[in-house]
Amino acid sequence: MTTPPPPGTTTPAPDGAGARVLIVGRAAADRDALGRHVQGEGHVVDTADEGDEALAKLRAEPFDLVLLDVHTPGTDGPRFLQALRNDPDLALVPVIVSAADDLDVLARCLEAGADDYLPREFRPVMLRTRLRAALHRQRLRDAESLTREMAVARNIQRDFLPESLPVAMGVQLEAALHPALHVSGDFYDAFLLAPSGTIVLAVGDVCDKGVGAALFMALFRSLIRASADPVGGGAIQMIGGRRTLVRQSLEAATPADLLTRVAGFTNDYIARLHGRTNTFATVFLAALTPMTGEFDYVNAGHVPALVIGPDGTMEELPPTGPVLGAVPDQAFNAGGGTLARGHSIFAFTDGLVEARSPAGEAFGAGRLRDALGANNTSASGLVRGVLDELAAFIGHAEPHDDVTLLAATRTIG
Repeated sequence: MTTPPPPGTTTPAPDGAGARVLIVGRAAADRDALGRHVQGEGHVVDTADEGDEALAKLRAEPFDLVLLDVHTPGTDGPRFLQALRNDPDLALVPVIVSAADDLDVLARCLEAGADDYLPREFRPVMLRTRLRAALHRQRLRDAESLTREMAVARNIQRDFLPESLPVAMGVQLEAALHPALHVSGDFYDAFLLAPSGTIVLAVGDVCDKGVGAALFMALFRSLIRASADPVGGGAIQMIGGRRTLVRQSLEAATPADLLTRVAGFTNDYIARLHGRTNTFATVFLAALTPMTGEFDYVNAGHVPALVIGPDGTMEELPPTGPVLGAVPDQAFNAGGGTLARGHSIFAFTDGLVEARSPAGEAFGAGRLRDALGANNTSASGLVRGVLDELAAFIGHAEPHDDVTLLAATRTIG
């Protein structure tokens, strides 16, 4: 073995350096020398005298790789490897073994799950190569595992969106959701309230992006659905000093009452039970009666939805209350209006206007209004027209944020 670098000496860290390496066994002097070599490659080192101590450390804190001397007293290399590979939490930790020139022991260790071997007498370049190869293979395994997990998460999240939009005489609906990452913090929903036939529309945007936002997306969407359920209730009452969802009929409630109750319940549930996460969502809710065109809405801190006329006129539906989930016991008011024949409600998330071109320019409200004005004859025309303009604008640029659109057009009246 070559003379190790002095303690504290490091070389430029190669790709994948900075791993946590556990060295198991060897005489103290040899172990310290090996540790200095590993530290010289830019890694963090810990040690264990024998196999049981090593397993305890591995179960107590994460390590990226194990360097195991199978000649360590009290450590049976193949048995240690079997214990490691049989532990679901440790099975994928790469292990490089050292067994002098005992080819039989090395063979049994490799059969038991060792990833590579290192001669007891080695040159630094050999150690560097073995470490890089083992950590690279591990990163590839981690990436493949993450890809599989994200695919599962994407499919699960897709199931939280409506499989199809409701069909109601006199109203056409269209929606789209394009996540910036594998999963989205945006959501939309549309469902009918029986027996009135009122259509509830929802578009939401959970703060942040990625897996955490996606988990809360599912929770927000489920809370809105559950608290708006006309079969058995969704009303909010004060019980024990707390606002509580009470299962009771909402047939007598007006759409405005329903929406404010839904917003209040969802807000309080998130703020009280998950306040420590500092997660909130902006949400637009609307209840549209197809036969009359009357609608009520609650805008909880969301970008204003638009009422679009067939002549291109546009009216904003601004916020009527705060975001959902930030502070409990907030008041939510309802606004309203009437959709005449050919008029539409268009709701979206701010990722639409904030989308960036390859040059970094934002899509903006002006381009959105131009696209809406040129495609305002139907809900499907609005959504597809905006998406076409957006795609042409961003080209091959990386997505800036999730983008969600939901349109409802009244076709009778």
